Amino acid sequence: MISDSFLFRSEGGFIRLPIWGHIPLSAPLKQILAHPAFLRLKGIRQLSFAQQVYPGANHTRFEHSIGVYHLMKLILQRIHTNPLAGSLQETGFEFDDQACRLLLSAALLHDIGHYPHAHVLEEQAPVWENEPVFACHESLVSRFLSEEHDGFPPIGDILTREWHVDPDDVTGLIAGSRGRFGKLISGTLDPDKMDYLMRDAHHCNIPYGSIDIERLIESFVPDPERQRFAITEKGIAPLESLLFAKYMMMRNVYWHHTSRTFSVMLRRFLQDMLDSGMTSPQQLRHLFYGSSDDRVLYDLEHRMPAATHASGSLLQLILQRRIYKRALTAIPYANGASQPVDWMFAHTAAHRQRKEKEYELCRFIASKTGRALEGHEILLDPPSHKDVFDYDDLKDLRVYQGGTGAYVSFDELGESAFRPDFILAFERCTKKFRIICREDLVEDVQKHEHEIMEILEVRKEA
Repeated sequence: MISDSFLFRSEGGFIRLPIWGHIPLSAPLKQILAHPAFLRLKGIRQLSFAQQVYPGANHTRFEHSIGVYHLMKLILQRIHTNPLAGSLQETGFEFDDQACRLLLSAALLHDIGHYPHAHVLEEQAPVWENEPVFACHESLVSRFLSEEHDGFPPIGDILTREWHVDPDDVTGLIAGSRGRFGKLISGTLDPDKMDYLMRDAHHCNIPYGSIDIERLIESFVPDPERQRFAITEKGIAPLESLLFAKYMMMRNVYWHHTSRTFSVMLRRFLQDMLDSGMTSPQQLRHLFYGSSDDRVLYDLEHRMPAATHASGSLLQLILQRRIYKRALTAIPYANGASQPVDWMFAHTAAHRQRKEKEYELCRFIASKTGRALEGHEILLDPPSHKDVFDYDDLKDLRVYQGGTGAYVSFDELGESAFRPDFILAFERCTKKFRIICREDLVEDVQKHEHEIMEILEVRKEA
C-alpha cells in the first residue's frame, strides 16, 4: 500500500507561480526553498539568451524547479488515488512513501547543478587539452547538495533529516541512472518537459506551448516491466500535444537564430581566452559555477577587458546587444535527402577544426576585400547533435489497453501521426548550418558563397 504521510503533507502556506497557481508548502519543502544553494537558481534564467528575443522570458530555474516538483506531486497523487494505477503496481516498482519522497526530492532538485548559460556551454563547450571545460549540469548535483553556507546545513543533510532520503539516491536519479524510476525524471513523459514547455511559452507570450496537462496526468499508469509510466488510450491526444509543443518551441524559441548567435559568440570568446592564456579552466569554472547569468558576463568584462585581446570585442558586442548577423544558411538535409551532409555536423564537435576554419574564412575574405580581420569576425554555427525527440525513448513508451489489459507500443499502436517518418521530417526541417559574421561583412560573405562552402567542406580521407 502507498502511504500518504508525505505525499499529501502540508503545514500551511502557499507559493504562487505562473501556470500552476497556488502550490501548498510543507516544512521539508520550505527548508530547501530557503537554502542559499537553491536560491542561487533565481539568478539563472531558464532560457539563457532567449530573453534578448522575447523580453518577457526572464523566468528562472528557481520557479521551474518548483513547477516540476508540483507536477510530480500531482502525478504521484493521481497514481495514489487511481484504482487502476494501484492495481498495476508490482514489487520493485511501486509508489510507496519512500518512493514518493525520492521522486519529489529529485524533481525539486533536478536543476540544482545548473550554472549560467549551462545549456549553451554544454552543447559545444570550450575545450582545454581536448577536454570540455564545463561539466554537464547533472554531474554537479552532488557538489551543490554538499555545499556549506553560514547558518545553513548542506541540502544533503536536509534530505537525510527532513525528507528521509539518501542524497546519493537523489543524485543518481537526477544524473540519469536508467534503473528504477530513471525515466520518470528524464523521459518522454517527465514533469520537467511538461513544465518548461508551458512555462517557456507563457513567458515568451507565444501560442506554441499548449498542452492538456490535466488529461495527460489522468492517463498515467505504471509500467513495471519497463520501470516507467505508461498511458491509457485517453492520453494519446494530450501526449501528441506535448510532442508537437516541443517541436514548435524548438523551432521558434530554443533554436532561434538570435539566441544561437549570442551562444556562438560567447563560446568563441571563452575559447580564445583559454587559448591565449588569459584565463584557466579552473578560473572559468569557478566564475561560472558560482554566478548568475548577468553577473558572469560583467565579471568577464572586468577580469578580461576587450583591449587585452582582439576577440574581446565579442564580449562587448554581447553586452551591447550588437550581435553578428546571419550571412549564409544551409540545410543539412537538402532537397529531401534521407542522409545529412556530413561536414555540416562534423564542425559541431570538432572544436579546434571549427576555429581553424573560422580563421581560414577570415583570411579568405580579407584577401578578397583588403579588410584587416583578426580571425573572429566570421563564425560557424553548426547544427546541434541534440534531437527534437528522443525517439528511442518514445519507442519504449507503452499504451495500456483497458479492454485487454495489454501494454502496446505507442509506435505500433497506429493511432498517432507521430510515426518515425513524421518525426524525422521534423528533425530535418529544424536543423540548420549557419555562417554568422560582423554586420559589415555580410555582403562580402554572401558574394563568395561558393568558395566559402568549398573551404568548409570536410572531405573524408580515401
